[in-house]
Amino acid sequence: MAVRNIAITDTLETFRTEFNALCLNDFGDIANLSGSISATNLVEAMNETISIATSTAGFTIEDSTSTTQIIGGGETFRILGTSNEIEAVVSATDTLTIGLPNAVSVTTSLTAPTLSTGNMSLANGSITDTSGSISFGDENLTTTGTLNAGAITGTSITGSGATHTLGTIEISGNTLRSTDSTTMIVNDNLTVNNALAAGVTTINPTGTSNITSSTGFTIFGSSIVMAQGKLIAFEGATNNDFETSLLVTDPTADRNITLPDETGTVITTGSTDAVTESMMANDAIGSNELKTVVTLQILNSSGTPLKTLFGAGA
Repeated sequence: MAVRNIAITDTLETFRTEFNALCLNDFGDIANLSGSISATNLVEAMNETISIATSTAGFTIEDSTSTTQIIGGGETFRILGTSNEIEAVVSATDTLTIGLPNAVSVTTSLTAPTLSTGNMSLANGSITDTSGSISFGDENLTTTGTLNAGAITGTSITGSGATHTLGTIEISGNTLRSTDSTTMIVNDNLTVNNALAAGVTTINPTGTSNITSSTGFTIFGSSIVMAQGKLIAFEGATNNDFETSLLVTDPTADRNITLPDETGTVITTGSTDAVTESMMANDAIGSNELKTVVTLQILNSSGTPLKTLFGAGA
C-alpha cells in the first residue's frame, strides 16, 4: 500500500487520479470481499477478519470479571504459577497442567466445608482422625477457651494461673480440695512417701479393711481416738500369727493412764518375780503397803517403844 499525498498546488485532476488509485489499488473492490464477510466498510471488515482469524488460528480468554483477551495465531499465551500457591507446567503434546505444589501457602484465608489431610479432617469446628488419635508432637497447645467433655491423657499437663478445677476437684498451688464438699474421697490405696503435716486426719473411719505400712506412720494432733471395739496391735520383731494387742475395758468415765518419763519394763498383773530390790526406794514399804501387818516393838526400861518392826502376817 503506497502513501497517497495531495499537495496544495496539485490540480483537481491529480486529486481524482490519486483517489481512484487509492480505491482501486489500496482499498480494493468491495465486490472482491469473501462471501463470509458481510461488512460494507473497511473498519467493520477488519474486525470481521480478526474474528474469523481468531476462530481458526487463535482463541479468546476470559476471566471471572468478563475481561477478554484475544490470542491470535503466532502469539504466545503465557500461564505463570505463583511460588507455594499454584504450579503451571506445559508438556507435549499441547498439554497444560495446573496443580498445587507440595507446600501451599495461603496469605489470607481458606474456606471449605471440610478440609482433609491423610486420616485427619477439619469440619465445623471439629478435628477428627480415623486412627482415633491426634498427636501434636512436642508442640505446646494453648487455648483461652474451655476444654470440654472427654478424656485428656498426657505425660504432663501444665496450666497457667494459680487455680485449676477438674470437675469438683480444685488445685490451687499445692493445695487440693473439693469445691462441693468438705471431704476428699480416695477410692484406691494411698501411699504417702513423706510425713503427714499437722492437722486432723481420718483414715477409713467406717471401713473394715486393714491399713498396712512397712515403715510405720505418724498422726499429729491433740489426741488419737480409736473407733468402738478397735485395738492397736503390735507385730513385734517377727512377722507371724502372733501379736500383742493394746485395748481397754469399756470406760464408765474419762480415764488417764500416764507413762512415766523413764526407761523400763511395764509390770502387769501377769508378771511373776518381776519386781526386784533395785526397783524399790528406801523406806518405800510401810504398814500401809502390807496386806496383814505384824509389829514387833523394842521398849526401853520404862516401857516406851524405841523401835517398831513391821512384817507380813501369816
